[in-house]
Amino acid sequence: MEKFIIFEGHIDQQATQRLVNAINNLTIQQPTSSKITIFFSSLGGSIYEGFLLATIIQNSRIPIAIHATNHIDSIANVIYLSAKERTAESHAKFYLHGAATQGNFDEKSLKEQLSSIKTNNSRIAYFVSENSKLTFKRVQSMMENGTTISAQDALKSKIVNQIIHKEIPVNAIREEIIYVN
Repeated sequence: MEKFIIFEGHIDQQATQRLVNAINNLTIQQPTSSKITIFFSSLGGSIYEGFLLATIIQNSRIPIAIHATNHIDSIANVIYLSAKERTAESHAKFYLHGAATQGNFDEKSLKEQLSSIKTNNSRIAYFVSENSKLTFKRVQSMMENGTTISAQDALKSKIVNQIIHKEIPVNAIREEIIYVN
């Protein structure tokens, strides 16, 4: 039996914990389930938490599919691409941009932050290119320019495997995580 999670929100420690708990709960309830499908939309958030969720999704005991329902922005692209089965609504959009930082820095701290941003940009670009048809250089360019693409263009780039309208069956096992920060 397929199980569903609806996730809408910012990627931070609290949202990550809620999503991990939901995955664990559904895995425990029916460990022989065919799969879990996450109906997913996020404007992004923490790079650390995004890569953590990607690792959990890739290594789940039950296969996890992700269905893009609206925005897949920033680090949410890494989470989305961590699923082998990726579908999207026709109106979904995907936004890639470079990493950023905030704060007041002295010269040493500024250099450290710049190094961290460059490293995070490379990590994200490699992950996206390794899990799509886009080259590393193309992803880097998209991130530098802050690029938004439609679900149709994401399908051409193999970010999305299929564009399809999905609805959760009324009697399905589901958990909702609506977390707007």
